[in-house]
Amino acid sequence: MVAAVAGLVALAVVLVQNVVGDAAERVKSNDARQTAADLAVTELTRRAQAQVPETGDDAVRINRAFESRCSQLGVIYADISLKVRYFKGEAKDPGPGWLVTPACNLE
Repeated sequence: MVAAVAGLVALAVVLVQNVVGDAAERVKSNDARQTAADLAVTELTRRAQAQVPETGDDAVRINRAFESRCSQLGVIYADISLKVRYFKGEAKDPGPGWLVTPACNLE
């Protein structure tokens, strides 16, 4: 009887250790995914802001391309409940460049 109880206790300890270990791995994984998402969003924003629209139509084209890429990041990192929002840039009037710069942001 004592040996059976001791065996159950040992089994319970092993199971708890496995659950704790699995949870720790998931936390580490989520931290890594969050860091990767942060870097991806930062890089996308940097690339969007580096574009220099010559006209309003050019700004619309750039905004469409980068808004689509920003939305794709939300899909890629959906497992960590990442929400992204693209803030459209506005072309300078007159002249090339951004009056309001575009940005892909985490929410």
